Amino acid sequence: MLNKHGGAGSVKTREADAAVVRRWNSLSLQGARPMSMPRAVRHINATRALGAIFRKGPMSRADLARELGLTRATAGSIVAELAEAGLVVEVGEQDEAGRMGRTGRPGTIVRLRGAHSAFIGADLAVGRMTVVALDLAAGLVDRRHEAFTPSDLSPPEIIDRLVGLISASIARLSASHVVRGLCVTVPGIVDKAGTVARLPIMGWRNEPLLPRLRAAFPELESILVENDAKAAALAEHEGSAPAPGAQTIHLFMDAGIGGAVVADGRLQRGSGGYAGEFGHISIGERGFVDGPALPGSLESFVGREALLARHRFHGGTGDRLDDVVEALMAGRPAALAALDDWSHHLGRALALLAAIFDPAEIIVGGPLAVLLDAAEPATLRSMRRHLMPDHPMPRLTRSALGADGPAIGGATLLHRAALRFGDGPAAAGDPMRSLDRPS
Repeated sequence: MLNKHGGAGSVKTREADAAVVRRWNSLSLQGARPMSMPRAVRHINATRALGAIFRKGPMSRADLARELGLTRATAGSIVAELAEAGLVVEVGEQDEAGRMGRTGRPGTIVRLRGAHSAFIGADLAVGRMTVVALDLAAGLVDRRHEAFTPSDLSPPEIIDRLVGLISASIARLSASHVVRGLCVTVPGIVDKAGTVARLPIMGWRNEPLLPRLRAAFPELESILVENDAKAAALAEHEGSAPAPGAQTIHLFMDAGIGGAVVADGRLQRGSGGYAGEFGHISIGERGFVDGPALPGSLESFVGREALLARHRFHGGTGDRLDDVVEALMAGRPAALAALDDWSHHLGRALALLAAIFDPAEIIVGGPLAVLLDAAEPATLRSMRRHLMPDHPMPRLTRSALGADGPAIGGATLLHRAALRFGDGPAAAGDPMRSLDRPS
């Protein structure tokens, strides 16, 4: 690889480049020929350029060269290749002195061509399906929802309904974008084969979701199945630069309670992929509901059904989360009492997580996160009571993504893999391989 002065670079740099090529080729074993060193380095630099333009925004060729540590000629060659492939466009002119505080002639601005690609994320929640699509610039270009009753449908029938919703999104996008991949998220345990090993709240066990999706969408090179909370956590951190050693806990709260641990900007999956199953930790002898939740688990105290049961216990009516929210806004005693119970047990669980992980921040997402605005003071008081006096309190933050977080996270996972070399699951195939083809 050329250094920024045009030379061949040090021995250490050449060894690092060779290691990168070996890593790239290890991700391209699914029928693709290993790349030669010059071709691999060119491909890696193109991917780095796409990532830099995405992170920093539109920039001139000169700025891109400085960002990547390359010569202007090399950066210009990369931009030309990307433009020919339809991945970027050059527009207008920019005065480098105005942008970078340096003198120089104006240069054309390079930006991502969003319409080149679309990445679909679909979330299968309890009673609700969501499909979103992001373009190459991570702009939201499609969003659709559909309600269903899990008890009325078998797992294959639910999957067929989801396939129909995804197909409608693909049909809408096909006139303007090429769909590069699909990631479906579920509130359960997903094994490496894409099988939903356990989704007790919907009665699923060992459902081969990924093979069914591949049969339904043979034209898509990259199809993934991911846990909903983990996908939402990835979306929450997209574009941020984590502080060294920073650790964040994520809770995704709906009918079930999912979670994720992000350390140094990377998702921690554990040895078997089960890390973050916070809904199953025990915080008492018996919760407010029976059923798929473990007795005394966090989910049995603060999941959606637990909240509704507690609302009814205190004399409230209604069987939807919206009913509780409306009652809270009206200041009705039953809703306020249910919220106090919910806040107490949530704070107790957050204290447990704070004691184990010592996170800088705990982010709460999902449909139940709407309660946090009213519940935060009581939740923090409960959390403080259940921690040692000198234990630091993490920040408690409500996710900005809302209930669509997992679907956005699924699309983000594919988008990230496409723009950042080595930052995506090898099992998904190589999304960059599809990005090589002009659309």
